[in-house]
Amino acid sequence: MKVALVNVGFGPGEGELRPSPPFGIMQLAAYLRQEGHDVSLLDWSGEELDSEKRGALRSIDADVVGVHVKISSALLRALEVSRWAREDGRTVIWGGPGPTTIPEMTVLQGSVDVAVMGEGEVTTSELLRTLERRGDLASVKGIAFARDGQAVVTERRERIEDLDTLPLPWWEGLGDLSRYLVPLHGRSVVPLVTSRGCTGRCGFCYARAMWGGRWRPLSAGRTLEAMEHVLSLDDRIRGFLIIDDLFYADPQRVRDLCSGIKERGLDIVWNCEIRADLVRPELLREMYDAGCRQVLIGVETGSPRLLEAVNKGLTVETMERAAAEVHDAGIELYAMMVSGLPGETEEDARATEHLLRTIRPEYTEFLSYTPYPNTPLYEDAVREGFVPPQTLEEWGRVGTYDLSAIDRKGMARVSSQRYLDMERRTKRRAMMRSYMGSAFKEPLTAPIRGLRYLFKDGKDREGLE
Repeated sequence: MKVALVNVGFGPGEGELRPSPPFGIMQLAAYLRQEGHDVSLLDWSGEELDSEKRGALRSIDADVVGVHVKISSALLRALEVSRWAREDGRTVIWGGPGPTTIPEMTVLQGSVDVAVMGEGEVTTSELLRTLERRGDLASVKGIAFARDGQAVVTERRERIEDLDTLPLPWWEGLGDLSRYLVPLHGRSVVPLVTSRGCTGRCGFCYARAMWGGRWRPLSAGRTLEAMEHVLSLDDRIRGFLIIDDLFYADPQRVRDLCSGIKERGLDIVWNCEIRADLVRPELLREMYDAGCRQVLIGVETGSPRLLEAVNKGLTVETMERAAAEVHDAGIELYAMMVSGLPGETEEDARATEHLLRTIRPEYTEFLSYTPYPNTPLYEDAVREGFVPPQTLEEWGRVGTYDLSAIDRKGMARVSSQRYLDMERRTKRRAMMRSYMGSAFKEPLTAPIRGLRYLFKDGKDREGLE
C-alpha cells in the first residue's frame, strides 16, 4: 500500500521547543518499507499547517495516512490534518501516546478510522494487510476503531522482545537534517533513541501504557551501528542526545557501549538520562572517557511528600548524592522537574527550590504536570480539582507542558507565576555559576561575557556564549 506518515508536532512559536527527529514514524517507515509498502515521511513540527502542507499531503496520493499524536497541542494539529485526509478519501490511522492513552475518545470523536495502541510496527503491518483484503478489524491485536457508534478495543499486542530485529530508523526519509542539529559542548549533535520503556513506576507517566512497563534496549553493538549510520549521513553531526526514557539501566550494556565508542574511534559527545539511584562514580568515569558530557536526572520535585505521592521510589538524599557524583565526574547535570502536581503547596515549592540550590544543575527543565487517564496519579488529580476534558479538542488545549498552564489545570495550590519565578531564578543561578567558572578559566574574556549577560534582553538564556 501507499502510506504517508505524518508527524504534526508542535506549532510555530510554541515557547522554546525545537524539532526532534520523529523516531516513531521513522522506525515504522523502515519496518513498513521492509514489508514492501511505499512510504513517505512528512515532519511538520514547528511549521504552519497551511495550504502548501495540504497540497503536499494530497500530492502523495496515499491510500493510508498515519499520524503520530501526543496529548498536547499536537492533538489539535492532528485533528486538522486528519480532516484533510478524510476529505480526500484516505484511511486515517493514529498512533503514539495520544491514542494509546485515550483510544475510545480518539475513534469516536476524531476523523480517525483506526487507532494503534502501543508499539506500532507489527500492529500496523498486520492492520494494512487486513485493510487490503477488507478483513475484520477485530482480528487485529492492539487497535481501536468505531463500529455502530461504539468503540471497539482489541486484545493487547505483545511487545517486540528483541529490538535488534528491527531495521534502523529511516533517517533518509527526512531529507536535510539541519533542523535537528542542536549544540552540545561545542558540537552539533542530533537526538537518538536506543531503547524502549522504563522500569520506573512514576504515577505521572504514560510510558507503562505505551511500552508495557518494561525496559528493552538495542544491544551495545546495534547501538554503535545506529550511531555510525547517522554519523555517515551528515558531516556536521558530531554526537548525540540520547533521548531514551531510561538509558542507564544495564551497567554492562553501558560499559560495552563506551568501550565500543573508543574502539571504533568515534569522536563524539553525548548525553543520556539516568535514574538517580543507578548513578555509580566508576561508570560515570567510563562514560566521560567515551564522550558523555551531560546527564539528565528526573528530579521532579524536592518535596519528600510529593516524591512519595508520585511513587518515584527515590529520596531527596538520593538526588543529592547522585548530583554530587555527576559533578565530581566532570559531567553536566540536567535536572528535569514536574511542577503543579496534585495538591502541591507552597511548602513543597520551597523544598523544590531548596533542592535545586543544593544540587546546582547546569540546566533545568520545568514542565507542568498533565494528568493522563489510566496513570496512577490521575484519580488524585481529579480529587484535587482537575476537570477531565470531554473532547479531543479540550485535551489538546489542556495537554501543554508550559508552566503558565498550572493555574488552568487547577490541581496545585501553587500558582503558575510562583514556578515561572523559580525557573527564572534557577536558570540565572546556573548562568552565574557558568560565568564564575569561565572567569576562573579565562579571566581576560569573561568580563565581556558578563556584560552581555547584564545587558541581555528579557529572555533568560541557558548559558553564556
